[in-house]
Amino acid sequence: MTDAKIIVIDDNEGILKTLGMVLKGAFTKVVTVEDPQLIPALIVAGDVDAVLLDMNFGAGRLDGKDGLFWLERIKQRSGLECPPAVVLITAFGDVPLAVESLKQGADDFVQKPWNNERLILTLTAAIEKRREAMARKTATKTSDDMSVARSYIRSLVKRYSSTYFRPEPEVTDEAMELLLTMVRDEEFGRLEETIERTMLMCPDRQWRREAIQPVDSDGQRSTLTLEELELQFIRTAWEESDRNLTSVAQKLGISRQTLYNKLKKHGIIH
Repeated sequence: MTDAKIIVIDDNEGILKTLGMVLKGAFTKVVTVEDPQLIPALIVAGDVDAVLLDMNFGAGRLDGKDGLFWLERIKQRSGLECPPAVVLITAFGDVPLAVESLKQGADDFVQKPWNNERLILTLTAAIEKRREAMARKTATKTSDDMSVARSYIRSLVKRYSSTYFRPEPEVTDEAMELLLTMVRDEEFGRLEETIERTMLMCPDRQWRREAIQPVDSDGQRSTLTLEELELQFIRTAWEESDRNLTSVAQKLGISRQTLYNKLKKHGIIH
């Protein structure tokens, strides 16, 4: 049984009942209705996988205009990003009408009298086609979103490299992926603090994954303030370089004057 929701619409009570019995053995949820006016309300939630729709409603109607009208309402005017698949039921031998329905967006059609097995296969194929389209749209949207996210991350890196007078580092793919997880989790504050912290703690011209200095995963700030981190970083570099102003400035990627000002600011020199 296929996990899918099917809407069947036909104003012939006997046909509707028969279709319902056939399809309920193949799909998890089948809703049968006689009035096509209910279509907008039935599909608005976006949880319908396929609509099996008769082409004609009302006694003596054989031109198929009703089916084409509702096909357009479902496919073009529903407002859904990915509307349900539509399989139309046409009169036997009405090939031109079937072709026209495909041109206007129908996923497939079946002819009366239908073969139950073929009907189920046709609906299943239409559902799979729709789901593949949904997956492609999701993948494309995700790819676009991540492209924007990467640009945002690079802009933050550039901002903080300017703020702390540091050369703008290259962010490796592995490091970028770690930062992107914060975007996916919508932890934008944490992302910004992490980039600022890393800028202070990592003097390298290239940020590898292990160089990223994330704040706590619960979104709380590090126990050290950014000013304290800067002081700690400068003090360590100062001691490791035997208090050589030029050497420390080169290591930190800042000018001698900027380093001198920071050393005075933090009371390391007087």
